[in-house]
Amino acid sequence: MRQINSFAEAVHRLRRERGMSLGDVAAKARYSPSYLSKLLHGHRRLLPEVVRQIDTVLDAKGQLERLAERQRSEGSAVGDKPMQLPADVPGFIGRTDVLRAMDAALASQASGGAHTVVIEGGFWVGKTALAVHWVTQNLHRFPGGCLFADMRGLGPGAPRNPEEVLDGFLQALGAGQADLNGALEVRAARFRSILAERPAVVVLDNIADYSQVRHLLPGGGSVVVATSREHQASLLLRTGGVSIDLPALSPADALTLLASRVGRHRLAADPVAAEAVVRRCGRLPMAVLIVAEHLQQRPDSTLGKIAAQLATDRHRLDLFTSPDPTVNIHGVIDLSYLALPPAAARLFRLLGISPAYTVSADSAAVLADIEPDLAESLLTVLRQAHLVTPMPDGRYSIDYLLRAYAHQRALVEEHLRDVEKAQDRVLRWYTARALSANNSLIPNWRDSTIDSLLAEYDQGSPSFDEAMSWCQTEVATALQIAKNTRSHLAKYLLWVLPTAFLPYFAITRSWTDWLIAANDGLDAATTAESTAGTARSLQVLGWAERDLGRTSDAISHLTQALELFVELGDELPAAWTAHGLALTLTNCQRHGEAIAHFLAADDRFQALHHGIGVVMNQAASALAFHEAGDRERAVDTAREALRLAQRHDSDGIHSLAHHSLGILLQRRGEHRAALTHFDAAASLRQRPWQRWNLADTLIARAESLLALGFRPQATAAYEKAADMLESLRDSRAHEIRARAALGGKPEWAAKNEPAGTVLNFPSWAR
Repeated sequence: MRQINSFAEAVHRLRRERGMSLGDVAAKARYSPSYLSKLLHGHRRLLPEVVRQIDTVLDAKGQLERLAERQRSEGSAVGDKPMQLPADVPGFIGRTDVLRAMDAALASQASGGAHTVVIEGGFWVGKTALAVHWVTQNLHRFPGGCLFADMRGLGPGAPRNPEEVLDGFLQALGAGQADLNGALEVRAARFRSILAERPAVVVLDNIADYSQVRHLLPGGGSVVVATSREHQASLLLRTGGVSIDLPALSPADALTLLASRVGRHRLAADPVAAEAVVRRCGRLPMAVLIVAEHLQQRPDSTLGKIAAQLATDRHRLDLFTSPDPTVNIHGVIDLSYLALPPAAARLFRLLGISPAYTVSADSAAVLADIEPDLAESLLTVLRQAHLVTPMPDGRYSIDYLLRAYAHQRALVEEHLRDVEKAQDRVLRWYTARALSANNSLIPNWRDSTIDSLLAEYDQGSPSFDEAMSWCQTEVATALQIAKNTRSHLAKYLLWVLPTAFLPYFAITRSWTDWLIAANDGLDAATTAESTAGTARSLQVLGWAERDLGRTSDAISHLTQALELFVELGDELPAAWTAHGLALTLTNCQRHGEAIAHFLAADDRFQALHHGIGVVMNQAASALAFHEAGDRERAVDTAREALRLAQRHDSDGIHSLAHHSLGILLQRRGEHRAALTHFDAAASLRQRPWQRWNLADTLIARAESLLALGFRPQATAAYEKAADMLESLRDSRAHEIRARAALGGKPEWAAKNEPAGTVLNFPSWAR
């Protein structure tokens, strides 16, 4: 402080001798009066160029420069306030939640909490930009200023030597030469002592590990913000720090970033392509900025062209290849990939050629042909290197750009035969699991003709709940696998995987996935010239079309499927197809044809001793008998279906039989009896995946209540059903809501409702 006062005293003495005010000196030196005042009070460093300019203005003939040099050489415990932080990113976008979490960490530090924040994340995710932005916004909290160092933990060249960085920090803090001559521990202690008197924020960018930075950590009062592409468990354990695992930008923020560089009008011209571009950039800020630069430099380029280029693994990385190592994606990812153990590197490569973009420990084990425990540990290694991303359900995903890089590595480092075998294993494993799970949803649904091909992956029979959970988690991945697999070894299985999910689709009414699966299965079966595959795919497609009210297409496809199953002599799928065809014909009021197919299906189910099929078929045929005028046979058939249902340990079968009998009694005008069965059905339809079926029962119950004059109760039932349908995004919600508002419609008969509303295949769900 003495030397700074001497410098200030000399400045004031010289300006008075020359008749100048402090403002005059500032103006002639071309600095603001505020800056000059802070300089003289020791709040700004005595930078050589600044001192030289002031010396010239005051004609000090080097006197001020000598005073300043003495200050720098002798040092001062509390002299300089370093401001080494790089410039903040102009127009910083997003990260509100992360910034809030960092603010919370700082607040806890003030009460004795963590004083280290480690921002972790993959390449190009914006770790350094976030650190700089947060520190810029919080500099006023640190009287000691900011120290910054790029540690090059994962970067071109060797990692920074911590002793060199420490010496630089000490010099920036005004330490004298004596402080720089001691042992490393002594210099580190001096560093901590200086910052104890004037807390600062220390930014350690791109660190390697705890050993690299342990002598650069200040004591209490100061805050460390570190960034790393690898998980820094040791640093966090030793400092009690807070870890920020930085994700990619949100879709909205990524689009905002792109628009900020290329203009909103360009995104508005092709919003679909813009969304595809940021998604295929992995929503990584640097990747989005590279695309923006490409568009700015090439007026003839469009978002559509870039989206198409980024759609293929082969060309996806071309846009991000550059002589500049900081924006060359190959060099950037190389740093993480080449640091992996060999087994982890191999699994990473295989993830690039896997037909699935998500993976569990079990499916990764199948992909790499290793034990699940080893797969789990290797996935942990990849996660800590931020080469895969953990998902809330315990699986892992690999983003577009990393997948493309891994794909290229696999093509170079793996034998083509091994790549094909890996894809074949994944296809077989998922097919076996899908068949097993869906066979638990509807017993004996599984196609026994291919069991022998999948025996090595048979996992036994999961419970209904386990099967439903697996399907909900994996259906999208399974359909992706069926579409992406390029294996010639098992091309005849490609139709099996998408069609295996018919029970799940029917229960959950996942129409979009249902149609995709049916069409993908049909394409694969046609390519493989598989009659069985064509029949099954047509069956799945027909069921979906029936459920969506496309009755003409459904009848055509189900008829074709039935003919093929009969030709193959495959009785069980023939029975189910005849059942579906009969339901569709009932929807069209073609009751005579419907009854013929119901009876044919019943004969097949009875011959196969397929009890569930018998119950479902008889419950549906009872309504067809009623509409055809055979009222007594209708009641007898419905009561027989209920009696047979009671033999099965299945809430879904029981509820179906009760609901069907209730509808039949309702149509006969026996509303009180009908309510008894609707109440029984509703009590059995409480599982999450039974919401559509429960809504159907509530609607039917409301109709009978209305017919009996219980208008408030009917309105409540309609409202509950409408809420349920609305949550399911079912188009019927508006109509049912209108009924509730009007107190119900006068007639209870369901002739204006499609039969699928009352007796859909999904009504059987345990």
